[in-house]
Amino acid sequence: MELRHLRYFVAVAEALSFTRAAQTLRTAQPSLSQQIRDLEYEIGTPLLYRDKRNVALTPAGKVFLDEAKLVLAQAERAKLLARRAGEDMGNTLTIGFVPAAEVKIFPQTLTMLRAEFPATRIVMQSLTTFEQHEALSSGAIDFGFLRPPVDDPSIDSMVILRESLVLLMPADHPSCWSSEVSLSAMADTPFLRIASRHAGNLGQVIDDLARREDVTLNAVQEVENVLTLLTLVSLGVGFSIMPDYVAQLSFRNIVTRPLAGPTVRAELMAAWRRDNAKPEVKALVRRLQEMQTHEL
Repeated sequence: MELRHLRYFVAVAEALSFTRAAQTLRTAQPSLSQQIRDLEYEIGTPLLYRDKRNVALTPAGKVFLDEAKLVLAQAERAKLLARRAGEDMGNTLTIGFVPAAEVKIFPQTLTMLRAEFPATRIVMQSLTTFEQHEALSSGAIDFGFLRPPVDDPSIDSMVILRESLVLLMPADHPSCWSSEVSLSAMADTPFLRIASRHAGNLGQVIDDLARREDVTLNAVQEVENVLTLLTLVSLGVGFSIMPDYVAQLSFRNIVTRPLAGPTVRAELMAAWRRDNAKPEVKALVRRLQEMQTHEL
């Protein structure tokens, strides 16, 4: 059994079609069918039900699919790590981040890293929380600044910041003249939010706030990133609720106001693979722990 057999099987199992899988793999369908038959012969049991029109997974096929995906993911990780070693990438630290870290964390950490590890190349990647989960798991990044939760047992994490939530509204909104604004005052204004797939638990924090205030948010649009959100608010499409780092971003036709009532906070986390032995990672964790104690 070779990795190509696993790739072929996963392609067929996900497409549930030999024709579509062959197109994806750019191989001839008869050759693909033979590879799957060879795999089933080696395993000793059918993995697929097939007739002239349909393809379906057998119970054994369902089990094998999950395991095959794990093996392929681990093989990709091994290839990535080997390539890094072969290219002398050991002195590279790759950091994924959401915008809050760029504003609030990097000024206190990057200077330390560059002073302590002058030969290390620091690569910064702006990634959503969801993308960072995948990148940490695969080893594509060494360190992440993201929204909770972090549930992967292979990933260590800690809360490094608790940010107050603020309202973002167009500069001509009637409520912009108030020093603080209640959520109920915005109930009739269209609400814009970051898609939950990219926002971690930020959406849940906002929904909990709305329930507590007994306000139904008129959600009209979900967006993929903060820049799109700010653009829509500046155009007068609606308002949003975000952590207070956005107040430090310069954007025309947007005002930020504190929420009236008890302070509501969103957490920012640092995360890294438990098996990452790079000294730069250990130093960054140490610096963040110091910041928690003395600064944040």
